[in-house]
Amino acid sequence: MATLDESLLSATFRLAGPALAPDLMARLREEAMALVAGREPLPDYLVDEMFATGDAEMIWALSGCPLTPEREPVLLRLASLGYTALGPRLYQGYGDRQTLQAAVVEGAKRNLDDPDWYEPDGLVEYLLNATGPKLLPALRAPFPSVVRHALKSLGDRAGLDDQLAACRAMLTYGGVAELAELAELPALRPVVAELVRRAVAAPDPAAVLESASVSEATDETAAPAPASSAPALSGAALVSRLREVKWTRDEFPLGHVDWEPLLAEHRREPLPNGALLMLAARQDCPDEIVLAAYREAPRHLPGTSPLPWQLLTDGDWNDSYSRFNLAKLLGRGIHSGEYQVTRVLAEIRPARTVLNSLPHDEAPVREALARLVAELGDDFAAWRALYSLLPRFAGTPTELVAAAREQTAKHRNKPWPRPLAPEYPVSAPEGARAVFLQLYQLATEDVQLALAEHLDQRTVQHLLVHHQPSAALRDRFIALHGVSVLAGLASSWELPEDIIGELLLHDDPEINAKLYINTPLTPGQRRQILSGRRSRPDSGEGPLPLTEEVFIELRNSGRRHWLLPIVEAGDPRLARILLGKIKLHTLAGQLLLLVRLWERHGAEEVRALLDETEFPERRSKKHPLPASTQKIVRSALEAPDGLAELRDRLAHAQSPASQAGYLRGAAEGRRDQLAAALERLSEETGPDLPWPELLAEHGRDPLPDALLVELAKRDDFPEELRPDWRLAEMRQGHPAHPHRLTGPRPTALELLRHHQLPAYIQQDWLNTAVSYGQLTLSEILHEARPARVAATYLAKYASNRPQESADGMDEQLCRVRQEAVDLIAAHLGKDPEGWAVAMRLMPEFTGTLPELLATTAAVIS
Repeated sequence: MATLDESLLSATFRLAGPALAPDLMARLREEAMALVAGREPLPDYLVDEMFATGDAEMIWALSGCPLTPEREPVLLRLASLGYTALGPRLYQGYGDRQTLQAAVVEGAKRNLDDPDWYEPDGLVEYLLNATGPKLLPALRAPFPSVVRHALKSLGDRAGLDDQLAACRAMLTYGGVAELAELAELPALRPVVAELVRRAVAAPDPAAVLESASVSEATDETAAPAPASSAPALSGAALVSRLREVKWTRDEFPLGHVDWEPLLAEHRREPLPNGALLMLAARQDCPDEIVLAAYREAPRHLPGTSPLPWQLLTDGDWNDSYSRFNLAKLLGRGIHSGEYQVTRVLAEIRPARTVLNSLPHDEAPVREALARLVAELGDDFAAWRALYSLLPRFAGTPTELVAAAREQTAKHRNKPWPRPLAPEYPVSAPEGARAVFLQLYQLATEDVQLALAEHLDQRTVQHLLVHHQPSAALRDRFIALHGVSVLAGLASSWELPEDIIGELLLHDDPEINAKLYINTPLTPGQRRQILSGRRSRPDSGEGPLPLTEEVFIELRNSGRRHWLLPIVEAGDPRLARILLGKIKLHTLAGQLLLLVRLWERHGAEEVRALLDETEFPERRSKKHPLPASTQKIVRSALEAPDGLAELRDRLAHAQSPASQAGYLRGAAEGRRDQLAAALERLSEETGPDLPWPELLAEHGRDPLPDALLVELAKRDDFPEELRPDWRLAEMRQGHPAHPHRLTGPRPTALELLRHHQLPAYIQQDWLNTAVSYGQLTLSEILHEARPARVAATYLAKYASNRPQESADGMDEQLCRVRQEAVDLIAAHLGKDPEGWAVAMRLMPEFTGTLPELLATTAAVIS
């Protein structure tokens, strides 16, 4: 016999009520055991009956159930009884069980004399073999050996208050002698160990432990609380504790620190890294400790540490790894005012690393550097000398500028060293070039304009992309190199829309080529570029030409969104590239390609394209344009006014009626092809759908269910179609309804009556039908088959119902519950035998719930 769903069993026992509970539990013992061992809520009277009868088998099953929010109160109640056999079973398991584990430990105190706690399979043996966080509740256990083991295993992971609680438990259940032994445990924190020694020596150890309160506050400057609190460490105890701090996670609260003896101890034998970083976090930490901490772990120096100047002078900043550390120090020190920018520029070396590491967004940095580069003036020879010296110069930034001035004559009348062309896509400037650009941007505009003619194209590109030069400097670049110099901007997939729009206004073929290849253009902008349409009517006559680079990139590309705009280009070379690489799926797209080609290059180019036998990268010898399209075009080629005829056919192909026909035809195929068909239509005829015409078409002949469901995913889906879409989605979701284009379109109730519900855990189709108001819960109660699935769905509906169906469902749920109660009362009454027979029949019964109840009544009559 199939096992019934837990939620159904829970609902059955709730409906039966307390009066039937004893008899039902006896007759449906297998089902009751399954319910007790599961995760569904248990009726209170069922739990009371179980505990009252002391049913050991049922209680054992309950103790192994999952720890869910619904079951936790019952398990806590069970744990408080202190049953020795259930201790390990309740203590172990998955999830956050600390509350339950604490209840097990507390329950053991009620039955402490039972020797079964210490049996090989008892709780004590289990805990002595356990490790990890699960031992935290065991620190309060009434078993001394367990408390000692938990302290050893947890170590510092047990908080100060937890360790103190363990000491109290040890005193209560093990005595003073056992407590005294705890003080020697290495795992016990020094403050707690000292407290234990005081307690052992006191006349009333319990009073000392009870009055103590060990706080885990981390305020390093707070003074230790007097009398009742554990004293702060000092002297040898502090040094001993610090030597245990290998990692920052081992930190402990510090009070006042006497630094002289601590420094002497560190000089004798260096403290570990964790202790150094912990001490360095204090504002009063000596420079020697801060320097030692930084040398050991430069990237982990606390953000609250002092910043002695020696941190900058002792470091070797020549390697690339050290730049991050220097930037971090300079960022903190300059922002806080601990480091003066002029002193950094004059004393820290090498210049390239220092200049790269400065926080250039800080005003003092910009002001100091502006004063420094002012010494170079507008003489390119001095700036060239600086750029040439940067990679290997070992001195400070101030010395670098002085050296550049001294070597000016050597660089007189020389061009930019090792000039580079623009790169695509552009990368961020590095090394000497990055430093040069930072300094160049801080020069006055007059100096920048004077130097502009000497910069190589890579530097100009970096300025345009990364530094946003002034309008005057940008105009200067255009005057020097032509408007095509702005193509360097079109070199990033993150280029903003406004910059793209501005660049298109120049109507420059070189700029347009770089935009097409390197930036995120819209489909409309790509069509504009390939068709040669100008952005400004006053920029020239005729279409803009395409550079050879565009042809090469498109020939090598496999990106459909790059290639589709070719349909409006009217270029024979591009037309062959397009047809050789991708398929045009719509008649509108195919005809548009040929009409534009005819308009730009005449009928003979169209004829030549139809007669073409080879296309780039196309393996099939079959022409990429379908025979039906070729027939239309060849007929137009023979007509007196063929172009006008072809334009008329194109207009018809682009019409709403034609689009609706294309979609209806696509819906006849596989459902997974419909989304692709919609995408192809959007690509080749435009993103907007002709909704008025589609609505009219739907009124004449309803659109297929699959098409309605796919169209409803669009943001502009008409509200008028939503009722029919809900019906379509409901039908599409039914596991037994055929997905046909034609034929009957049954209602939800008709589907419910004529098809068995699948025995799935989730009834998605029912959820959809109920949430859309196509089915009521009462109809499911009376019409759904088989009874087992219908009953399970209704039993779980309150917790599993779709969120969108929440409104008004509470009343409907109450009503259907009352209907179920009335049905059961009419057929079964209070006869436990009838209830048991109904539950036994249900797993294999194929009819409805009312039919099941009627059959049960006939069986027991």
